Amino acid sequence: MLVLGIETTGAKGSCAVMETEGRAILERRMITGRMSHLKDLTADIKDMLDSLGKTPADLGAVAVSVGPGSFTGIRIGVSTARALGQALDIPCAAVPTLELFRNIKGCAGGTAVILNARRGQVYGAVFGADGEDVLPPGPYMLNDVLDAAERLRVQAGPGTPAPVFFGDGIDAYGDMPEYADRLALFGIAEPEDRYQTADMVCLKAAEMTERGMTVGYSEVMPEYMRLAEAEQRLNDGSLRRMQEKKWRNLL
Repeated sequence: MLVLGIETTGAKGSCAVMETEGRAILERRMITGRMSHLKDLTADIKDMLDSLGKTPADLGAVAVSVGPGSFTGIRIGVSTARALGQALDIPCAAVPTLELFRNIKGCAGGTAVILNARRGQVYGAVFGADGEDVLPPGPYMLNDVLDAAERLRVQAGPGTPAPVFFGDGIDAYGDMPEYADRLALFGIAEPEDRYQTADMVCLKAAEMTERGMTVGYSEVMPEYMRLAEAEQRLNDGSLRRMQEKKWRNLL
């Protein structure tokens, strides 16, 4: 079965096609323009299928990374997957983005993922060497993830590799003095392996498909994990106070 994978939760999006038999990634396309998912995603999917000699009708399922991550990117990916699922009448796999970093090969000491949520906040998780939850996926302060990774490192004992960190939180916080020394205690994924990509979505979707975890297109929903900044400000009253201050300055 051919599975189309879509990943748009990070700064750069991607799409991929996998043949589930043998878990063979047939092709992956990176969307090179920063946050250009909206104008390029559909065209890249078409070009990729054309290059493989396939049509949308050949797809057996569509999988999409549903978040957390960029709010705009999540909406674009989910909307595209839902539209394809409906038009082609095929099942969908709604893949939680942080789950893409569970059970990564070559990480004998476990993995940690930190996706930048600004102001010392991350969407994060820490997984043990066997993929078990050490810190379940969720919204955290970066120090919470570092504490959990440190516990895993200490429990593993001398001679065991340190957990490896993935995600764009490395780029955002890696050079800040308050975090750099702590991050230096762990492995840091190379840039070419650091971020979520559509081939990872395909591979996770294959697992989900085998377990009967596909859904209809209408059930594919974004997983933001927290409110947008404007919504948070609205709820805590700070947006109203900012507006009142602006009005006072105009008077």
